[in-house]
Amino acid sequence: MTIYEELVKRVSDGESFYVNFKNRAIKIGKKFLIADGIFDEERELIDCDCANTAEILSEIERLYTDYKYSLPSERSDSKRRKYFKALSIEEIPDDKLMVATRRETAQAKLEGFILCSMLSGNFQWTEDMGKWFYQNKNDPDLVILRNWIENK
Repeated sequence: MTIYEELVKRVSDGESFYVNFKNRAIKIGKKFLIADGIFDEERELIDCDCANTAEILSEIERLYTDYKYSLPSERSDSKRRKYFKALSIEEIPDDKLMVATRRETAQAKLEGFILCSMLSGNFQWTEDMGKWFYQNKNDPDLVILRNWIENK
């Protein structure tokens, strides 16, 4: 099981989690799976078929859409750090609400994918993404800061 898969499974099972792009960390419960960019190198970070930055960004867009329209809970609303904007329950259309996943699971998938893709070397900043931040053309609410990726 990859580190990413473990994150998603354990969060889906109800464990608390924390992802920090700047510190390059993933913590589940009281245990760090990744701390300061260091992880058990005998384990694979993520199993991703994305061959280039465009494919990574496409997958991030898909995961962000799932997160944006995910089902909020007291647990997800109480999280201090939120890198991305999600809609309140009142803003989610009924058709999306019927198939929505739990917000904390969708958040773990999105943030975990980005961090694991960065650490694996698959996701790197390219100049065509913008000077300081990337803003998705299909959904302008999806913004990725350059300093998250380059850690400057």
